Amino acid sequence: MTRPRSLLLAGLALAVALEAACAQDPARGVEAARARYSATLQSFVVRDDPAAASQQIVLDVLVEWAGGEALPGITLDVSMADATGKEKAHRRVFADVSKVDRGGAQISLVLDELPYRAGDGFFVEVRVPVPAAERSEYREFGAGG
Repeated sequence: MTRPRSLLLAGLALAVALEAACAQDPARGVEAARARYSATLQSFVVRDDPAAASQQIVLDVLVEWAGGEALPGITLDVSMADATGKEKAHRRVFADVSKVDRGGAQISLVLDELPYRAGDGFFVEVRVPVPAAERSEYREFGAGG
């Protein structure tokens, strides 16, 4: 066997091995897809319903996508902090991003049952990487992801 042919075969074998490794670990693909998204809070509105003694927070979030493999939805980490910056609450919210194209789109997230007070603020992020022990809390990883 000539040297160039043996290098070609070795490269082909490596490519097949890498493809098999990725196929066995779909979480790697989800992590790579999540890394191409970002989320930025644009504004929020507090809706009070005195009759039901409840409150809703509506967050307007710009979700940007850099291209590549798209996800139909992505779990966003949302934190609420008091006026001093101390975190008061944390939620993971699954957002439909199927209509987000390259560049981005505005989406709304509705949150209930938060201990919101005047002066509180919100932070939204796409967490990357997601520790393996917490992947079950992120819908895009699927069961056992």
